[in-house]
Amino acid sequence: MCPTTDRPYRLGRTERRGAVLGWRPGQAAAVAGGATALVAGVSAGGAGVAVGLLGAVLGCVVAAVPVAGRGLDEWVPVAACFVGRPRRGALCAGASVQQRDGDVPAHLRWPDGRATVVAAVRHRGLRALGDDPRGYGEALAGWLRGHAGVGAPRWTVTLLTSTGPGHGVRTAPWADPGAVSRAFVAVTASSPAQVAQVLAEAGVAGAVELDHDELDALLSSRVSPVAGTVLGTDLVARWHHVEAPASVHAAFSVEEWTAGEVDEQVLAPLCVARDRRTIAITLRVEELRRARDRTARVRTAGAADQALSANAGFVASAEAERDAARDDERAAELAAGHGALRLVGVVALDAADPLELEAAAARLVADAAACGLRLRRCDGDHRRGLLASVPGWVEP
Repeated sequence: MCPTTDRPYRLGRTERRGAVLGWRPGQAAAVAGGATALVAGVSAGGAGVAVGLLGAVLGCVVAAVPVAGRGLDEWVPVAACFVGRPRRGALCAGASVQQRDGDVPAHLRWPDGRATVVAAVRHRGLRALGDDPRGYGEALAGWLRGHAGVGAPRWTVTLLTSTGPGHGVRTAPWADPGAVSRAFVAVTASSPAQVAQVLAEAGVAGAVELDHDELDALLSSRVSPVAGTVLGTDLVARWHHVEAPASVHAAFSVEEWTAGEVDEQVLAPLCVARDRRTIAITLRVEELRRARDRTARVRTAGAADQALSANAGFVASAEAERDAARDDERAAELAAGHGALRLVGVVALDAADPLELEAAAARLVADAAACGLRLRRCDGDHRRGLLASVPGWVEP
């Protein structure tokens, strides 16, 4: 068992886009539109006053009332894309699984020419299953940190975990088959990378690259028992899920990560389940100059918000003070030369029918709460969310 109880990793706060006082442009436009309608209605007099009041109320509702985790201004482009996009067809036409060719490993080839090599990490990283999860976590974290350095390869790394029911006992079909969990590391680049070799050099032992049949089986298991892979199967996109010929699927994006210090077990409740889940965490390395410019803009916006609050006579909130302190810490880290790794997390659920899918979704939300994560269901955009959970797809 792991003897230490310290938490060696720290996740930064979730960034929220805001133009004025933390408002999104859509929120600001809704309030401005409501105020304009009110002024115009009062100026017109008579029935115009009622119309202006109604417009002002609608503007405030759009700006302040979220629906299913999103503001009404954010739902407009989602709904427009859902109506405008084709809702049938293959998940990603043109993607293919390539055989090993000499020293080039088997890989997933995308329509734009990128290649994804997937390696299975055969480790026992959970405390309940192994003795040294800390060593594995430190080795993997050290390798990931290296991607932010100067001269690092332009790779996109995805940490993938698939869960599902275990194999039933033939002599005791009533017995609980338990759960099976598999971990993978996928590297997407302009040409296939030697992922197992690179991981071994970084101290991550036990990584084995998947061959053609294993890659095909990994993608086929998502739509089992239907023949074909999740990329080529004919799918129908509904608002709440995606339908394959004999299976249904839904995707959830990580809207807010666990704040503060965590250990290597932070996602354990998500990664041990009998539901058919695919947890994909894509890491994007941000250039140091861009990270510094972005942090400077955040601090400038925060200072402007504080000035507006002070001039209007508002008392600064504790959350605003914590945000300012974190911005100062991040600025100090960037000044010391530390880059930024941006995480994009997606969880996909695969089920046999809508009822099973909704039950699995309820269990997923509960497990995410145990991890300190906040998920948002990709309603209206499950096709893109499902693609983001495929190893190597990097545009969720």
